Amino acid sequence: LPLLVAGVVIGLGSAVYLWRQGPPEAERAAQRITAAELSFDQVDLARSGRGATLTGRVTNGSPLYRLREMSLDLRLRDCPTPETEPADCPTIGESSAISRPDAPPGQIRAFSAHFTFANVPPVAGTLRWDWAVTALRSTE
Repeated sequence: LPLLVAGVVIGLGSAVYLWRQGPPEAERAAQRITAAELSFDQVDLARSGRGATLTGRVTNGSPLYRLREMSLDLRLRDCPTPETEPADCPTIGESSAISRPDAPPGQIRAFSAHFTFANVPPVAGTLRWDWAVTALRSTE
């Protein structure tokens, strides 16, 4: 019985300790900066044989945290005309990539992400593309 009581006390103590530690570092790193705190300019897409590279500049608007990496999604669309809204164009390719701009708080850094695509058909109209930030990792 004394061993059982000691085991319960140690187990409860460990549970309280872990609970007070908060979420793991990986979870905290993903929540310190939001996509709304970032701004982008000079974003460009260069296509290659089986992929594309998205480049540009990112401004880290966080006053406290360093932006280490961004997960990005890129969608290629084949629009009938240059005036067609991208949402009305069929998607011909989708891919995800990671960029590591390593931007300190309040600073601007260049970013680059290479995307690979499989089985993208030839563009019949006008190539349009859009991208989104899907995840962030930051440090103090």
